[in-house]
Amino acid sequence: GLQHLIPAADDLPYWNVALAGTLIVMLPPVLVVLFMQRWFVKGLVDPEK
Repeated sequence: GLQHLIPAADDLPYWNVALAGTLIVMLPPVLVVLFMQRWFVKGLVDPEK
């Protein structure tokens, strides 16, 4: 789990694993926003709601 990403005092952190996990976690919300951007903007500026 996440405990393996925290390095000991004399160990180096696993940045590649931490950043790969961050990318995997961030990707779905970013894709949703990019795909739905047209409707988000329309909902903000359209006077007929």
